Amino acid sequence: MNSFRPESAVQPVPGALLTIPVLAEQVQVQVLREHTGTVRVRKLVHQDSQPASGEGFREYVETSRVPVNQVVEAAESSRTLGDLLVIPVYEERFVRQLVLVEEIHVRRRREPLQHSASVALRREEVVVERLDPATGQWVAERP
Repeated sequence: MNSFRPESAVQPVPGALLTIPVLAEQVQVQVLREHTGTVRVRKLVHQDSQPASGEGFREYVETSRVPVNQVVEAAESSRTLGDLLVIPVYEERFVRQLVLVEEIHVRRRREPLQHSASVALRREEVVVERLDPATGQWVAERP
């Protein structure tokens, strides 16, 4: 432990006024910039082709005309029988008869479909390098 003792130590005189100096230290902090090295960051993009496949379906619509030629009392609207849509086609004749001339049958057919393609996938890689001041060469840092 350091103790502060002024060089000119004054001996106290009884009844005399004594002045004691009070000292304080102050600190001043400064930041100095210093170049310690150079760093380079590069991003590399790699592209690889990968096979990809998926399942889907293709849907077909089949239509057929079915002749009926039948006299009916009233017109009916379209109807569905399972996966078959039946659309009636009517015609009025001169004798005021309503004749069901034909029916249009529409059936949807679905087929499974396999599809394969080559897809390009990208992957990024970051390389951090430091400049070696001794050799002047860039040296990659290990991740």
